[in-house]
Amino acid sequence: MRRQRWWLSHLLVLAFLVAACGGGTGAGTTEVPGTADPGSDTTSGSSEPLVIGIAAGFTGILESFDNPAANGVELAVAEINDAGGLLGRQIEIVTADTQSDVNQGTRAGQEVIQDGAEIMFVTPDYNFGGGAAREAQAAGIVAISMGAGSPRFGIEGIGDLAFTMGISGVTDGAVSAEWAYEDKGFRTAYLLLDDVTDYDKDQCRGFETRWLELGGEILGTDVFKNSDTSIAPQVTRINNLAEQPDIISLCSFPPGGAVAVKQLRDAGITSAIVSNGAMDGDYWFRDTIPDLSDFYFLSSVSIWGNDPSPGVNAFTEAYGEEYGTSPENIFAYFGYAGVHAVAIAVERAGTTDGSAVAAELEAFDKELVAGILVTFSDDLHIDVAREERIVAVMNGVHEVDGVRAVESSPPLFEE
Repeated sequence: MRRQRWWLSHLLVLAFLVAACGGGTGAGTTEVPGTADPGSDTTSGSSEPLVIGIAAGFTGILESFDNPAANGVELAVAEINDAGGLLGRQIEIVTADTQSDVNQGTRAGQEVIQDGAEIMFVTPDYNFGGGAAREAQAAGIVAISMGAGSPRFGIEGIGDLAFTMGISGVTDGAVSAEWAYEDKGFRTAYLLLDDVTDYDKDQCRGFETRWLELGGEILGTDVFKNSDTSIAPQVTRINNLAEQPDIISLCSFPPGGAVAVKQLRDAGITSAIVSNGAMDGDYWFRDTIPDLSDFYFLSSVSIWGNDPSPGVNAFTEAYGEEYGTSPENIFAYFGYAGVHAVAIAVERAGTTDGSAVAAELEAFDKELVAGILVTFSDDLHIDVAREERIVAVMNGVHEVDGVRAVESSPPLFEE
């Protein structure tokens, strides 16, 4: 996958996989000319390969998210190529490594555009993926984040050609509060915020706002940095409370989030912990907290073979067959679903022209894509209405604890 350019072409049509991606609409077609000439024809009929660019953190702090996401892109491309390509053309992928450096996104975006990309996939985060996405916007091509949870990844912060397959951090926080209060009967909470990304700030804000609306009590709030090797002061403050909270809202991602969970449990804090899809996977706890329990996170799907959607479980099976392992986390699915979403839009537009593709994406209203329903609008390029899975980790095993859509969402943007 890490080669700079390859052409995925197979001879057989995998009909069951195409069907799993949306009953005939999930695979769709996308056309991306294979040259960097901005004047190239973007409609069907060319013999040139179609180029999708991935500008992401293949090395560094983001590699545990971005490599699985890129694998998901590769898997979807293979399926579409097997089915005849996009608008009759085979797809080629080019990549550029941001090295997980927020300042390298612009360069990586420019690099894949120079290599001919006319659709771009970027890191699943507004802050880290924004630089590359702005280059796509300037070049007039659609940029898809493989899971960013900030509504700023769209019209507000990038432009009208930027979309994300993720779900809003505010929505994640609100849904987790509603689930904790209404389904679990919890009444006291503690907020633990890793304030590196906009998503995590939004998640904690969404949880706190909705928790207080429901009548819950916040026992305290603490902040840490993802790079912190210890959160001993925060752990001490929780242990010094008159009583431990029913639930801790952990707004973070590995490795900092993993450090926080281990130190909380090592200190004897047994409160339920709820986090977000960045804490999906078992790579961050299987060697250090193998019997982790009472840990929950919000996710668009469960990639553990137990999702309510057969289409999602078909993805999990296909991923395992292709890579010899289960999907590492939710971002593998977001990369996969993102390709199929763009394919639907490009097929309907008949071109990869950015404005035309964006218009088709904006028309998605509970569009069946790779086993889930996806909604965008002409003023919001993130899905805020999607049903989410509350995934529980019990004795190191992932289970689906519930499925919920938000009942009442706080404002997406902080006032």
